[in-house]
Amino acid sequence: MTIGIDSSLLLSIYQARQGQGGVNFGSSGPAQSGTAATRQYAPTAPWSRLPTAAQTSAEVSAVLAGRRFVDESAARLDLSGASSDYRKLFALYQGLSTLADVSSQMKNPKVSVAQQTQINGAFTRGLKELTSYISTAQLDKLRLTQGDVTDKVTAGLKTSKAGSTYTTPPLTNSVTAEVPAFLGDVQFNISIKRVNTTVNVPINLDDMGAQSRTIGNVINYINGQLAASGFSTRFASTRQPGQAQTITAGGQTVTLPATSDQWAMTVTAGTSETVTFQPTATANAVYVAQGVGDPDPDKDPKTADSRVSQQLLKFQTDTDNVDAPLQIPGQANFVDGRAFAKTLGPAIGTIHATQVGPDGSVYMLADVTGLVNGQTIRGDQDVALMKYDSTGKLLYTRTLGASDSATGLGLAVSATGQVAIAGSVSGGLDGAVNGALNSGTTGTYANQTDSFVTVFDSKGQELWTQRRGARQQDEASQVAFGADGTVYVAGRSQTALPGAIAAGGWDGYIEAFKADAQGVPKTLFTQTVGSAGNDKVKGMVIDGGAMVTASVEDGRAVLRRYDLSGPTPILLNTLDAGDLQGGDIAGLALDGSQVVVAGSTANASLSGVNVTRAASGGVDAFALKINADLTPAGTDAIAFYGGAGDDRATSLAVANGQVWIGGTAGTDLPGEGAVGAPGLAPVGTKDGFLTNLDVDTGDIDWTRRFTGKDGRAAPSAIAVSATGASVLDRLGLPNGVMDLSASPQLTAVSSIRAGDTFTVQTNGLPPKTVTIDAGETLDTLAIKIRRASGQETKVTLLDLGGVRQMTIAPATGRSVVIFGAGKGDTDALAQLGIPQGILRRTTTVSDKIVPADGKSQIYGLRLPSDINLSDKDQVSHALATITAAMGVIRKAYQDLVTAATPQAVLDARAKAAATATGPVPAYLTAQIANYQAGLTRLTGGGS
Repeated sequence: MTIGIDSSLLLSIYQARQGQGGVNFGSSGPAQSGTAATRQYAPTAPWSRLPTAAQTSAEVSAVLAGRRFVDESAARLDLSGASSDYRKLFALYQGLSTLADVSSQMKNPKVSVAQQTQINGAFTRGLKELTSYISTAQLDKLRLTQGDVTDKVTAGLKTSKAGSTYTTPPLTNSVTAEVPAFLGDVQFNISIKRVNTTVNVPINLDDMGAQSRTIGNVINYINGQLAASGFSTRFASTRQPGQAQTITAGGQTVTLPATSDQWAMTVTAGTSETVTFQPTATANAVYVAQGVGDPDPDKDPKTADSRVSQQLLKFQTDTDNVDAPLQIPGQANFVDGRAFAKTLGPAIGTIHATQVGPDGSVYMLADVTGLVNGQTIRGDQDVALMKYDSTGKLLYTRTLGASDSATGLGLAVSATGQVAIAGSVSGGLDGAVNGALNSGTTGTYANQTDSFVTVFDSKGQELWTQRRGARQQDEASQVAFGADGTVYVAGRSQTALPGAIAAGGWDGYIEAFKADAQGVPKTLFTQTVGSAGNDKVKGMVIDGGAMVTASVEDGRAVLRRYDLSGPTPILLNTLDAGDLQGGDIAGLALDGSQVVVAGSTANASLSGVNVTRAASGGVDAFALKINADLTPAGTDAIAFYGGAGDDRATSLAVANGQVWIGGTAGTDLPGEGAVGAPGLAPVGTKDGFLTNLDVDTGDIDWTRRFTGKDGRAAPSAIAVSATGASVLDRLGLPNGVMDLSASPQLTAVSSIRAGDTFTVQTNGLPPKTVTIDAGETLDTLAIKIRRASGQETKVTLLDLGGVRQMTIAPATGRSVVIFGAGKGDTDALAQLGIPQGILRRTTTVSDKIVPADGKSQIYGLRLPSDINLSDKDQVSHALATITAAMGVIRKAYQDLVTAATPQAVLDARAKAAATATGPVPAYLTAQIANYQAGLTRLTGGGS
């Protein structure tokens, strides 16, 4: 359906008000002689005449062929001696109109892919040309800015101050009833550090005697223990009001009654007190990252109707020392042993890796496509490193800041808490960290993916990033720390990386980096590994002074061991484990003097070593355990896991000699039964599994099968903590330090990268560039903005409930400050949440609001530099934005006309308009037609 303006209705209203006088008000018609009331005081605007379809088509064809969008010489003025401002406004308007017409071409379903590429190229060129023209055009009677015009801006980017409180999930809906989580053997220590002294405060609810374990009584007991030890840390109950819920049934949205109120515990740390929770008994915990939901509900691959969302699950896998987690009634797809299942935000895509840190926290590496934890991304897809505590509470998110697209594939956590991530990136990834400019661009091959590795300190603050690119595509899929802090990376490339030699096809590679005394990373080596065919490194571990890799090479599982003691790796041994027959490797892990390889295969004779558990048919998961030096030994063994269908391993973790595999189930599984079997865990059309497989004996020590939304669950990564489960899970308290820290660095809490820029221009002086440094905070940025503006800005930092935010205003009435975007991919304004445009104060003169500096009026076009035609929604957004900017030009023109027209004439026209009737002026008819044309652009001319 076309959204339109009822032109006949508007015209009839106009004619009813005009009477029969035929007054030409608006001074936009052809030049006339006669009285002052009919005299022309301004040139006729181009929008007074609606272009024909042929004229529009010719304009579009011309710019697609390379003609400029803005041409002052083509702007015709039909009034002698008129200000050159009109010519510039008309030229700008025509350029915007042509840009809108070019954009509208993308709404034509018959446009080919080649034509779309041509249109996109013309649009990008046109927007850049218009941006340049707006910034350089010199007008006498008005001022233009590409952005907005305001008297104050509040930066969208906020930073958090270190907190003092920690709130658990809801524990009860009653303040008088005993809380199930408090029943049984509940004991733990609260370790509190003050200055250099640490004291353990024992908590054992048995000490409450016969007192009922309500939330109030338990909190009073704990606070009594803390007070007796002389600490000011305290617990309290927090009411969480019930919320109304909505469901969709039969196509109708139904609002359900509000749920009952619930109560949680809040822990407030005392001044200068660091709180750590230490359970007296622990158990194994396995964290599972998975996708749930139907990726193609309508079974049409051409439609984007995926319902997949990502989840983080925690399982307690033994109950010898700790009671099993409480089963909460109504939990979706609950299986025994599951401590929690948290559905993550809609912008979080595939989770590629998880790992438990030395402090018991869980690190997750995922692809993200939009706003995540309050952080915007620059391009279509970015990489996010997320840190959770043992309860599943998100502690921080760190986005990479790629300008185009990035994928995170590898994750490693060192014994000191440093974190390394690796993957692929296309487009810009600029930035200077520790004084070293990273290789952020790809030059001639900018449309190809490059490998990257980024290292963060224990607080999640970036230390350095290295980007390494071949002539064609490459990616880093594995990363590991050496004992001396060296960072080892493995991946694959289509052509040789700098310093390596190509072997043919997709080549595997290994390389190493180490930061010098100044923190600047240096490349130690880059070396190609693999065969002449297509290779992909699927696992890497560091074993003292050696490296072991696992690769899929022309469909075969191949392991290699390298000596790392010299300046370059030396190949010591190679083991070909056999043909995977369409399977894959899911991971490689070190287990003492052995390595474990997990994956999937249809080859029941894979590796040729001792088979402790036989294959079941179809594709099975497997775990292969062999000597780390890759020499044959009698202890080498392989165990298969699966049923009659196809069962695939997608992830591997090894802890305390136990081998854990996560993956997707086919039909039946050992001990789990067939799909739909009565009395078993919920099953769906595609289920996940988690199993503890004893490779030495072939025994299955623990296993769970589970499903998800739409009967689908697909685990993608697992991580194991041998001491991660405890009674603290039932209480919602973290195992370890109560982490309340928050980084003030802008590069840590946003997608801003060191080296990003923006400009500040004051009172017509040349613009000054502000560059984001490593370690930049709101405090240091405020100083830079004041200096760049020549102290013409008032920058205020506000503290709002533990959140800090920046506001910027002109320092005086004479101050006019322009914020401009940084060049290309280095723009920081968008990530800071500071709009492009002008800051100025205003005053009122003769009932009109005017700039306080006494100069001409300022008009903001609100035309962002990043609008694009990448998809249907972006096309509509671009058209709406351009159309609005054209409206600002028309408003500026009308203000010029009003200023050029004598007041007596304006008064006479206003009086005549109140009673006059007659024919509608041609210019108004044309304007209405222009408005209709704008709406037609936005809607594509139809449904």
